[in-house]
Amino acid sequence: MYYDRQSLMIGTTAALTGLCFGIGTGVLLAPHSGARTRRQLKHFTEDIVDDTKEAIEDVIDRGKRLLAVR
Repeated sequence: MYYDRQSLMIGTTAALTGLCFGIGTGVLLAPHSGARTRRQLKHFTEDIVDDTKEAIEDVIDRGKRLLAVR
């Protein structure tokens, strides 16, 4: 069980690191102006935050329903 958790943490860290490097490379090689790229990144980040909040709320609601069934 310890190894499963450790593997998950390593995999998640590697995925997030790769995502950060990918975004950084994309920003450096972006074909648009800096202002436009920053605006796009801002909208992208806002969308990610909203999606994450919705997913967390969904998980909480499912957990509450699961606990209410028992």
